[in-house]
Amino acid sequence: MSKKKTRVNKKRSFKHWLITISLFLLSIGLLSYWGYQHYQELLAKVEPLKVYQPKKTSSKISKSESDTDYAKDILKMVEWNPHADQGKTKIGYVGIPSRHILLPIYVNPYSSSTLNLGAASIKGEKMGQAMNFTLAAHNFNNHVTGFSALQLTENKNAPYLTSSGTHSVQALKNTKVYTIDKKYLYVYKVKVQNTVYKTKVSVMDSNNTINGQPTLTIISCLFPNINYRIITRATLLVKYPVLKAPKDLLKVFDMRINQTNAHVNWWNPGQEEGSNGAMGGFKN
Repeated sequence: MSKKKTRVNKKRSFKHWLITISLFLLSIGLLSYWGYQHYQELLAKVEPLKVYQPKKTSSKISKSESDTDYAKDILKMVEWNPHADQGKTKIGYVGIPSRHILLPIYVNPYSSSTLNLGAASIKGEKMGQAMNFTLAAHNFNNHVTGFSALQLTENKNAPYLTSSGTHSVQALKNTKVYTIDKKYLYVYKVKVQNTVYKTKVSVMDSNNTINGQPTLTIISCLFPNINYRIITRATLLVKYPVLKAPKDLLKVFDMRINQTNAHVNWWNPGQEEGSNGAMGGFKN
């Protein structure tokens, strides 16, 4: 039994290392393109994308707050998978409106081609469960694309990393993070951002929860010191069945009115899934 457990742990550790390697290679590439990126920004300023900001979050739902027909449209967008023919599995979306982040979630962060589509989750992990649900996505060092906006200051290590070492950052505490799958809409609240060295893969362990609560861990690189990772940690506040969720929250995932931020032409060109692209499969 112990040998079997050891093999499982080794396999899991190897997969976690693959994520580390993928993020490291991406970071090297981004540094190479950094000058080109900022040249582009001189020509056209990068603006935050449009993502709907919900007005409130409540565990109680009134009939006037829910809209079944609207919810069915949102569910169609979640189920729509433009990369199914490439063998990619899509499970939903993640939105952080206050940071202008909206990304599709695909399974397998060990694949660079999957990471290039948006956020990536680990196979077998589920949102809203009493476990640690991990999402990884690129930091493109432009404060817009991928999880770039989770780094408070563009291309500056501080406050995450200074001459005195790594630091926990509270600036985004209580920020709402919304996720959705084919069954539920989830609302998480950020607790803290930690800074870890790239080899600390234990942050992705499914049992790495905050006080046993359903936990969301978001991983992205730090810039310019790409040897470190920004770990954004959040706990579940409330979840709703998609078809009964408040319309105000469902709007976060309406690809007809919100822009997604998965792609940049100089690294991972492709069609966005939001209103700046395929509109969640609703574009005529």
